[in-house]
Amino acid sequence: MYDQILDLDCPFSFECLYSHPGSLIPYDQSGTRKQVAIIGGGIAGLVSAYELSQLNHKVTLLEADSRLGGRIKTHYFRDGTYGELGAMRIPASHGCTLHYIDKFKLPKRPFINYNPAAFYYLRGKKTCLDSYQELFSVYNLTTDEKKDPGIIYDELLSELIDSFSEQEKWELFAPTFTSDRVRKWDNLTVTEFFHNHLSPDAFQLLGHATGAIHYEKVSLLNGLIDFFAWHQVEQYELIGGMDILIKALAKRISGKIETEAKVTNIAITDKGVLVDWNKLDKQQTAEFDYIICTVPTTALARINFDPILPSKQQEAINNLGYCSSSKTLLHCTARPWEFAENIYGGGSFTDLNIEKCWYPCDNAQLDSNNFSQPHFVAKNKDISYQPSVLTAAYRWEDNSRKFVTLDESTKTDLTLEEVSQLHPNIKQYTDDVVHSIWDEDNNLGSGSYAYFAPGDREKYQPFLGQPYPINNPRVFFAGEHLGINHASVQGAIQTAVSAVIDILESSIF
Repeated sequence: MYDQILDLDCPFSFECLYSHPGSLIPYDQSGTRKQVAIIGGGIAGLVSAYELSQLNHKVTLLEADSRLGGRIKTHYFRDGTYGELGAMRIPASHGCTLHYIDKFKLPKRPFINYNPAAFYYLRGKKTCLDSYQELFSVYNLTTDEKKDPGIIYDELLSELIDSFSEQEKWELFAPTFTSDRVRKWDNLTVTEFFHNHLSPDAFQLLGHATGAIHYEKVSLLNGLIDFFAWHQVEQYELIGGMDILIKALAKRISGKIETEAKVTNIAITDKGVLVDWNKLDKQQTAEFDYIICTVPTTALARINFDPILPSKQQEAINNLGYCSSSKTLLHCTARPWEFAENIYGGGSFTDLNIEKCWYPCDNAQLDSNNFSQPHFVAKNKDISYQPSVLTAAYRWEDNSRKFVTLDESTKTDLTLEEVSQLHPNIKQYTDDVVHSIWDEDNNLGSGSYAYFAPGDREKYQPFLGQPYPINNPRVFFAGEHLGINHASVQGAIQTAVSAVIDILESSIF
């Protein structure tokens, strides 16, 4: 997918990098229809199955879980309200994702990433995001550091990106490096970079205000790609939940979809690929022309290959890191954050275990009387007194791993207690609580998303998605972990489309 990036000699463009190729008919030159097994029913697997079935290839999708969607996981409460336990937003630059949303005419609205009326709660002090100066009394900052922590974050990373040539910007998304400068930044962690530019207290303030403090294992290059691809870009959410994209794809796949089907073995034969899977404690076997394997490396490592995978590929699969994350949703009988505190969309940021608190955007609209900065008001004040879902916590890394050790009632008590620091009357409006911890609840593919530690990119990326066997490929790979811009639906979809094209262009019929 990214192999040709280093050959590009033009200004960097996400529109070019992330665009969908459109109809795949031009790649499908053989009249012979192929039998293809898709392993994994997340977004990458569903896109693979959809595109192949649209071209009348015979598809069998095997998903180990009882549901489809993978890391897209919308939780629906009994009254129809919902919240996202997985992916929740789509940047406007993510062309592959928007291709399917637009193709299926799925309704979307702006996702509010920044709302100045939301809160910081840091070192016991609560203040609105646009009143960040009130935090200076509890942090020991230099004169230059006494400004909006979000602005400092933007300035430092923007300055670094602006120092790259156009070729080096493309190289951020290439599997290997030619630039020593790019390689240099890949050998630092995100937190080391900010430590090198800020005093200890300024780092603490910026780290909690932006989430950067949790990237102590993540390479600066990985973090820089996150910033470059996501920051200050218009974003969307799907009306009805991200799961409507999963349902739209699934209902258009004209092949077999098997859930609770855990693949155990993949063996190359003279004619194709033999796949073994367990379903309801019964082993099943079938032979296919090709396979697209879309599961995370944590699940891929538990599948036996015959012959075994190349040693470099197996090493990459075994050692790629995954971030821990978890969310808590509160079902509320009304929205005190709206009618009591005038917060319509956006997020609050804390140094508590809950870390981030995201507010629903469905009742938010820009105030047409305030042009100086984004200011959101209610579309309809009556909606503020109706039931809704608050993403009360979005925890990363250590906070998520600490949370996993608590029993259920303690998890709920801690979350409500900490959200009460932001919204003192939240408990009286909360009638249901849902916790989702990716390491715990989704152990078929544990961890929420892949990341590269310093040096991992060059060590693992060239081998992770290598077709198998190399000299006569029958198994192709896709998924979020291959997307370089990790933790994105875009990366999963783009690698899936690339794997489908590889199969369509294969010379084996």
